[in-house]
Amino acid sequence: MSSSRKKAIKRTVQFGFASLIGNAFMAFLVYKLIVKENPRVTKVDMSLLIAVILLITVIEIIVFWSNQKKIIERQKLFRKNLEEVIKGNHVPKIQLDPEDPFYKLSKVVNEIGTHERHQIHVLRNQQSELTAIMDNLPVGVLVINRHRELQVANTYAINHLGITGLDVPHPYTMDIRDHELSDLVDNVFRTRQSTTKTIKLDGDQPYIYETTVVYSPKVHHKFEIIVLLYDATETVRSKQIERDFVNNASHELRTPITSIAGFADTLLNGAKDDPETLDNFLRIIKTESDKLVQLTDDILTMSRVKSGERERKEINLHKYVDQQLKLVESNISSMNLHVENNIPADVNEEVIENDLFQIVKNLITNAISYNRKGGKIKIDYGSHHDRWKFVVSDTGIGIPLGQTDRVFERFYRVNNATKGGTGLGLAIVKEAVDDMNGSVRIESDEDSGTTVIVKFKRDIN
Repeated sequence: MSSSRKKAIKRTVQFGFASLIGNAFMAFLVYKLIVKENPRVTKVDMSLLIAVILLITVIEIIVFWSNQKKIIERQKLFRKNLEEVIKGNHVPKIQLDPEDPFYKLSKVVNEIGTHERHQIHVLRNQQSELTAIMDNLPVGVLVINRHRELQVANTYAINHLGITGLDVPHPYTMDIRDHELSDLVDNVFRTRQSTTKTIKLDGDQPYIYETTVVYSPKVHHKFEIIVLLYDATETVRSKQIERDFVNNASHELRTPITSIAGFADTLLNGAKDDPETLDNFLRIIKTESDKLVQLTDDILTMSRVKSGERERKEINLHKYVDQQLKLVESNISSMNLHVENNIPADVNEEVIENDLFQIVKNLITNAISYNRKGGKIKIDYGSHHDRWKFVVSDTGIGIPLGQTDRVFERFYRVNNATKGGTGLGLAIVKEAVDDMNGSVRIESDEDSGTTVIVKFKRDIN
C-alpha cells in the first residue's frame, strides 16, 4: 500500500471520528431546541436518533473517502506525468473537465511538459550539431575533468592518438602517452594557466602539432582542461622547403654570378688585351650567363606551375609529342639518338596544357641530356578504364638505385651526372604532375637507363 493511500485512510478515519462527534453534538442541540420549542415533546426514540447519526456519518465518510481517492488518483497521474517528462519521454496531455478542481493544475502540468519537451528537443539538436562539428573538425579535441579523467575526445583525436575506452572514466595519461604532451597538460593543472607549444608526436607517421592546452574554469571552483591539437606538419614542412629553396636558389645563383664577376674583373685588370684570353673568358662568361638564364627560367616555371591556367582541354598526345621532339631535333641529331613515339595517332586526352608542356619538355630533355651517343628514347602510352599513363624511357647512364627517391627534390643532382643541369627539371615535372592530380615514379639503376612513368586519373563523368 502506498504512503499516500495510508495517509488518505488515516485522514478518513480521523474525519469519521470528528464527523460522528459533530453529528452527535448537532443531534443533541436539535433535540434541546425541539424540547424548548415544544414542551409537550418529552421523549425521543434514542435508537432512531443514533441510527440517523450513524447514517449521516457513514454518508459523510463515503463522500470524504471518494474525494480522497480522486485526489490520490490525480496526484498519481500528475506525479507519473512529471516523472516521464523529467526522463525526457513523450507523454500525452492530461485531459480534465473544466469543472474539475484540478483542471488549472493539469493545464500547468501540461505546459511544463510541453516546455520540457521543447527544451529537450533543442538540447538534443545542439548536442547533435556539436557532435557533428567536433567529429568533423580537422583539429584534435580532448576534454579532461578536474579529476584528471578524459571525458571527451573527438574522432580526429581518437584516430591520431589511438584513444580507446571512452565509456569508462580513466586517467588521461592512459591515452596521452607522449611525455612532452603529458607534461604540458600536467603543467596547466599545476599553474592553472593556458599555454601553447609546438610538439612532435612520433608514431607510424610522425606529426607536428601546434598544441594549445586551455584552462577552463567552471562554477563552484570546478574546472576543465581542454587540449587542442592542430596538425602543423604540412605547414612546418612547407616552411622548411621554402627555406631550403631560398638557400639553394641563393647558392645556385651565386655560383654563375661569382664566376661572371670574377672573369669580368680579370678582363678589366688587363686580360682583355690578350685576344686569345679575351675570347676564352667571354665564352666562359657566355656559358655562365646561359646557366643563369636557364636557372632563372626554371625558378620562374616552378612558381608558375600551380598559378597558371587550370582549364583542361583535349589534346592529341601523338601530335603534341611530335611537336616537342621537333623543338629539340638538333640536340637529338648531335647525339645520334633513335627516338620512337609509340603513342597511337588517334589518342586524345583532357589535360592542363601548360602542365603537360612542362612534363613532356623536361622528360624528353633529360632523356637526351643523360643518354649515350647512339642511344634510344622511347615514348609510350597506356590506358585502362579511368586511368592513362605517359612513359619516357632512355638507354642513358641511369640513376643509382639509392637516389631514385630524391631526384624530384629541388636542386638535387645525381652523383654520376656528367652534365650539370639546374637540378629543377624533375622537380618541375613533379609539381606539374601533382597539379594534374597524377603520380610519377622512376625505374632506373646505374648504367641501365631510366624509365619515367607518369599516371593520370581520367574524368569519366
